[in-house]
Amino acid sequence: MKTRPDQLLPEGELAVKSVQSFLKVMGFNPGTIDGDFGNNTMAAYNAARERYDFLPDLGDSFEPSEAQAIFSSIDENLQTNLSFQKDYLNEVGSETNVTASQGSLVAGGAWANRHLGDRISEAEAIEMDGVRGVLTSRGLRNVTSMTGIATIQSSLNLLNGAGLETDGKFGPLTQAAMNEYAAGKGIEITGDAQEDFIAVYSYMQENELDNLREAAVGVLNGDTDYSAVDASTLDAQIVMNSLARQQGLDIRTAPDGLQTDSRITVENSHTRNVIAPATGVQLQAAPPTAPVVAEVDENPYGLADEFIVTRAKIVNEVSDIAARQAASEQAPQNILAYSDEANAYVLVSRSEVTGESTVFQITDTNVAQVMGGLDDGSIVFHPSAHNRIERTLNRDNYRPRDYSPAETRAAFTGDPDSFTTDTKEQYMTTTVRLPDGAINRFQLDDLHDGLDKMDSKNDWRGSSNPEGIRDYVNELKHAVRDVREERGGFEAPEWRGGALDNTNSVVITLEGQEVRMPMEVWNGIEGQMQISESGYRRGHNNSAVVQEQEPGLRREFTPQADPATPSQDVRPVYADSNPALQERQPQPALELNA
Repeated sequence: MKTRPDQLLPEGELAVKSVQSFLKVMGFNPGTIDGDFGNNTMAAYNAARERYDFLPDLGDSFEPSEAQAIFSSIDENLQTNLSFQKDYLNEVGSETNVTASQGSLVAGGAWANRHLGDRISEAEAIEMDGVRGVLTSRGLRNVTSMTGIATIQSSLNLLNGAGLETDGKFGPLTQAAMNEYAAGKGIEITGDAQEDFIAVYSYMQENELDNLREAAVGVLNGDTDYSAVDASTLDAQIVMNSLARQQGLDIRTAPDGLQTDSRITVENSHTRNVIAPATGVQLQAAPPTAPVVAEVDENPYGLADEFIVTRAKIVNEVSDIAARQAASEQAPQNILAYSDEANAYVLVSRSEVTGESTVFQITDTNVAQVMGGLDDGSIVFHPSAHNRIERTLNRDNYRPRDYSPAETRAAFTGDPDSFTTDTKEQYMTTTVRLPDGAINRFQLDDLHDGLDKMDSKNDWRGSSNPEGIRDYVNELKHAVRDVREERGGFEAPEWRGGALDNTNSVVITLEGQEVRMPMEVWNGIEGQMQISESGYRRGHNNSAVVQEQEPGLRREFTPQADPATPSQDVRPVYADSNPALQERQPQPALELNA
């Protein structure tokens, strides 16, 4: 039996760091966690063997292949060794050194999903980066459910209605429930907790598998509210994970006690559709999940989503307009402004549903769509738009003159294309759909620039297929350029390095077509976007205007909310170093021009 999926076994230096972290967390001193299995680490390991004799004997020196034997012994004893399970859970849960905690989780087989556990089984290794992020927190949560004690607790709950908390702790309630079960089955109780645990554990695996499957069926079919966390559903998931582990299947998930939520439907429930059939749990067909239709605004005047602006500097440039929109219900809902940063007109539109504002770029392509609001005055002209129109009108005048707001409105509405032909750049956006179903929106230019920075095989040195990735990236870069420059005839490049599906790739949307990109390639491109582009961040799936939170601070990416509690409306928060914003004087009051 194994605790973790095979692909998450650490190797090389990471494997040594994991062993060193495990030793440190368990109370031994390997010295610096540096990936070097030197004298200090060997001394600490030998001391650990005196307490835990199941650890393999390494002899006088350490060979890299021996790391896997260490991990296997830890895996096995987290299923069968009561005292070791207790020690491990206590120590890893109380460790204050984040890097050591992460390494010990890896050594113990812990893994996590960035998304809700029931979504898919695609697990991720916990990185030893010293940051207690989503994966580390979930690894700490998941580690209790992958122990033998948790399996016993869930099994007793399903078979005998024991009502135990599946916390992986072998306390008096768990022991009493186990003894009661043993008495009913004629299993001899010796009073030695370890021997009694093994006797019950072994009996269940030899005699109760069909009953456990039947109990899981009853729980999951009887769960009337799939989207609510249910303790019995959690028990069923832990037991089903145990069944999968016994069969050597890498299909397990992080138990979360629910079968669906606002993003997980019955149709893509991993518990019901993957683990259940693979482990012999025959569930009744569930009715399709009715789609959840969130109350959202239609884009103003039918403007397409790709014209939503996500560049931080542009968004911050018009944040004062959004602030006034939010401050008063009487403020105009749609305001035409001019962005010096974008060298283009933008529409700042307040949502009737959320009360927050979104920025749309107005270009030659879409200006006709806002004509109705321009003609009837429902789009208000901000002074910045008035000034830009006035400057354009004066471009051929020997002696510049002042234009009234009514005159500039009449000029713009009379021939809007003449004011948008010199648009600097079309800040069109696109989206990526991640394996967990999350949608990120970002500038098409950012994607092009990210691809441009990663277009040589040297950029992909150490990857699975440097030449193949290079060729694919170059094809995609040219396609993105064609879409960005509206050349037409866009042809989606195809990845020729192997089959892609929802578990190993993302989907980029370009000009209405969906392009699959291997996760390995996306991670590299996204990393460049994170580093160099001011309008992109992970988890960014909308583009509301927000005010600066702390002017003068260096911009930093705000982590996404924990996917375990997904927000219906994730908004970006920026902090840009922008003296112009700090010195800007309040704009004159907006005027609704006839």
